[in-house]
Amino acid sequence: MTTTFQVDIDGRQYTGTLAQKRTEAPAAPRLVVVAYQPNKLTQEVLRVCIETIQKYTPETHELWIVDNNSPIEHTEWLLRYPALNVVLNRVEPIPPEQRSWHAKLRGQLRNRYHQRAWGSYANAIGLEIAIRLIDPQTQFVMPLHMDTMPCQVGWLTFLRTKITEQVAAAGVRLDHARVKDGVLHVLGYLVDFQRFRQLKLDFLPDLPRLDVGDRVTVALRQAGYGVFACRNTLHDPAAEALIAEDSPFKQLLVDRALNDQDRVIFLHQGRGVRKSTDSQVKGVTTEEWVQFADNILLAP
Repeated sequence: MTTTFQVDIDGRQYTGTLAQKRTEAPAAPRLVVVAYQPNKLTQEVLRVCIETIQKYTPETHELWIVDNNSPIEHTEWLLRYPALNVVLNRVEPIPPEQRSWHAKLRGQLRNRYHQRAWGSYANAIGLEIAIRLIDPQTQFVMPLHMDTMPCQVGWLTFLRTKITEQVAAAGVRLDHARVKDGVLHVLGYLVDFQRFRQLKLDFLPDLPRLDVGDRVTVALRQAGYGVFACRNTLHDPAAEALIAEDSPFKQLLVDRALNDQDRVIFLHQGRGVRKSTDSQVKGVTTEEWVQFADNILLAP
C-alpha cells in the first residue's frame, strides 16, 4: 500500500510517499537505512546493504529505507523488493543556517548547495522522518548507514540481548572524538525506542559538539542508562588480531565489529571514501566494497 506523508521537522515541512509492504508486531525491531542515490554506484552500495540485511537477519524485523530526495529514476528499483518499507522524501533536507537567501546564493556560487555538503544533517532528517512513520509502540529502532553490511546470522539477536533494564542501546562502534566517554555511532545502533520517546530524544545534530545521533547516547547516560558497544577494529587494533588469518575479513580495510566470540558480525565501509564520487582516500574503494558483498557475503 502506498500513501503520502507530510511531517514538520526542525522548522521545515517534508512530504513524500510511503510504500509499506511489511508490518510486524511492535516487538520486532525497525531497521532504518537513510539513503541518497545520485548515481549508479550509490545504488549498488544501497543494494548490497539491503540484500545482506535480508540474508543475515532471519529474526522478525521491519526494514525501512528512507530515500532523501534522490533523482526519482534512481529510486524506482526499491519498490520491486516485496518486503521492504520504502519512504521517498521529495524535499531536500536543508539545515536552518542554510535557508536564508544569502546562504543559498553563497552555496550555489560554490556549487555546494546540496545535501552532499551537509550529509550529517540530511541523515538526521531521514531518521526523524522514519520515527514519525513507524508504529509508535515499536520496542526497538536501529539507525543504519547505507554503507554497512551485517555478515553473520545472529548479529541482531546479539545486540538485542545486550539491552537490559540498565542498558538502553547497543551498537557496533563507540567513538570518542566529540564526547570523552564515547558515543554510539549512528552508523549502527539498536535503541530502546520506548525509552527514546519517554526522554523526548531525537537524532538531530548539534555541531560541532554533537553529530547526528550522538545526543541519544549522552541523554541515555544522563538518565542513568548504560550503553553497549562491540569491539571494533577502527579504534581497537587488538581486535583485528582476533580475526583468523584465513578469514575473508582479515585484510578487508573497513570497520569490523566483533561479537563476544570474536567473530566479525558487521561491516562499515567507513571513513575515507566519498560514496557519490568514489574518490579514494584510504580503505577499500566503493567498487571493491560491492564486489566483496557480491562475491563473498551474497554468494550462494
